[in-house]
Amino acid sequence: MASQDELTATVFGAVQSLSNTRKANLLLDTALALITAGQYGADVENYMEVYLRTPDLPRNDVVRALLARGNARKAGGENLIAKAEQDFRAVLKLDPSNPEIQSHLRREKVKIRFAHDPASQRAPVEVWERIAGFIPRYHLRTWLFVSAFHRDIAVRMIFHTLDLYFGDDQEALNRGLDVFDRVKADPVFASRVKTLRLHWAYEEGDMLDLMIRIFRSTLPEFKSLQDFEWIGYPEMRAEIVQTVLSTHSHLHGLGLIGWHFDAVGVSAFCNLRKFTLRAEDDDGFADMGEVRTVLDQNVRTLRHLVLGAYLARHHSWDSAFQSVTIKNLTHLDLVDTRISHVVLARIAHAHSLQSLTLHGTFEEPGPAGVVFGSDHILDGAHTFLPHLEAFRFVLVGHDDQAGLYRAVTQFLRHRTRLRRLDLGNCPWEMVLDVLPDLVALRVFGVRIANLTAQAASELVHAIPNEIAALHLSTVVSDRPLNEYAKHFTLFPALAFLHLQNTSQHRPKPNLMSEKDLQVQTDIWAASARSVATALPALDFLGWHGEHYVVVRSGGDASSSVELKELPCRRHLDCGKGVDLGGEDAAWLERKDVPMDYEMPVES
Repeated sequence: MASQDELTATVFGAVQSLSNTRKANLLLDTALALITAGQYGADVENYMEVYLRTPDLPRNDVVRALLARGNARKAGGENLIAKAEQDFRAVLKLDPSNPEIQSHLRREKVKIRFAHDPASQRAPVEVWERIAGFIPRYHLRTWLFVSAFHRDIAVRMIFHTLDLYFGDDQEALNRGLDVFDRVKADPVFASRVKTLRLHWAYEEGDMLDLMIRIFRSTLPEFKSLQDFEWIGYPEMRAEIVQTVLSTHSHLHGLGLIGWHFDAVGVSAFCNLRKFTLRAEDDDGFADMGEVRTVLDQNVRTLRHLVLGAYLARHHSWDSAFQSVTIKNLTHLDLVDTRISHVVLARIAHAHSLQSLTLHGTFEEPGPAGVVFGSDHILDGAHTFLPHLEAFRFVLVGHDDQAGLYRAVTQFLRHRTRLRRLDLGNCPWEMVLDVLPDLVALRVFGVRIANLTAQAASELVHAIPNEIAALHLSTVVSDRPLNEYAKHFTLFPALAFLHLQNTSQHRPKPNLMSEKDLQVQTDIWAASARSVATALPALDFLGWHGEHYVVVRSGGDASSSVELKELPCRRHLDCGKGVDLGGEDAAWLERKDVPMDYEMPVES
């Protein structure tokens, strides 16, 4: 103890003998050493204050001191802010409706930002969410690793819609069960899910009963759920309808997609904005008259109706289309179905329609042509569906109905609002004739049976330069499709392009030797990659029925291009499929095929 006192006294005496400048340097060195050791506190703050009040200090040393103190203060402040945010998040989990935490969140949104703040703080979160909305989900995943701010936005968007698969695929089953466990344990995560789509593939038995019990116990935790779809077998039945009603009676969207209509009591939902029913026939537990009741019960709110059947089996939508709700619809999709003249006449009086899909067969194609031909333009407005912005017209078995196609193309003339168009097998000459009128066209599906350089040139010069998504299919081409890629360089906004020759498919191992398979597969991949290389704006590529996301290694023209293959659509899931970067490509690539068997991916 005596030796320590002697040491202290000696050091004190030595310091007193130093000049003021050297005393200040000693103080600065001590403070910097403590900061480096992570021991910044009140003592170090005092050392810095005393040092900076010392007169005649070298300018470089003052700068060094201020930088060190500034960085230390900033680090300490950020640490406290992070701890404060942890407290706020804990409150948000425990009591999301607490008025104080809600007030804090509102204040954060309107906080004044300065030019030296990070970009993520200078722009409000709404701006970043808008930006994220234009980024394909595949690429949006990189935001998870940029910052906590970007991660929060990405997580909200990525988990907005959940597709869970319950069936023989053990990996998919485990993933679905993991999600259910997360939902039960994490209310914040559960609140991010706005759309839940459950895909089922079970026969009756103990496993199905167990999964249904797990589903029932988890469903109440999805407290922010707005849309719910039940896809597959067993179909959604009366007891499940009652379960969903008891927890989410105010759903905005409800989808029933399966082989039969078994959802007895589904008409009890009375706030639906969108209703989807795909059933092969009317041989289900529920009376088909309940479809009409669903429409009548939701007359105030329903704006989007999707009805699908199976062309090879008897079905009719005449009763449902007697509902007064039809005239209020803004979006209508009839898929893989017979379209009677009664149904078409009711559609003709649905003047609010903005989007219309007609996929299937007209029972009376002649009168159908008369209906489309009845359109006139008065004072610049169409008399038949004046607000139409999206139109899909894919007919089955009507290739010889030239008069019907002629009436439809006449109906499309001067549609300056039309943004999305797919005319299926409509003859190319008729389609070409109407394209110059469609100045707002951004999404386009077209079939040119005999593709030539001249036809490709006519196509690219007939559609607007702002086109964002394009599907071009052909039967016969005078050259490999990838050689047409240069034609599409005129379109700087083209984010999705699908080139498809119905006679070409991916090389199959059962049709050739292993060596030939490797050679043909390499040619296949190189051809697809050359399209993406030629079009630097492309995010997604369709290639003879298969889909790829385009991954570029850099931002310049010389960057390498890699194609990541996306999975083919799921059984019964023809309306959705994989994420292709936005609603435009999803609309364009919709697969409306019969539901009781899988179509080959190349078809």
